[in-house]
Amino acid sequence: MRIALLRGARAIVMACFVVCAAALVGLSIYAVLQFGLWWPKLAGIDGSTRLILAAVTMLPFLLLFTKLNWSRPLGWLSARFNRLVEPIDRAIER
Repeated sequence: MRIALLRGARAIVMACFVVCAAALVGLSIYAVLQFGLWWPKLAGIDGSTRLILAAVTMLPFLLLFTKLNWSRPLGWLSARFNRLVEPIDRAIER
């Protein structure tokens, strides 16, 4: 029973890690998309010109995100969650 509870706790911690990693990447991309759509509207530009300016604004950032080394921020996040999982793993092994 104790091992089942520990495995459940480990599964919950790992699920939280997956959600946090997805939120980090997703919110970064969402912020760029929102900025690209926001500033042409703020400048008072309408119609298809606004959409073209939004696309031109977002493209360099989205290309940068494909080249970005995501291992650094996700590695930091992974280290934090690893500190939570290690004691659970040790308790399961005993």
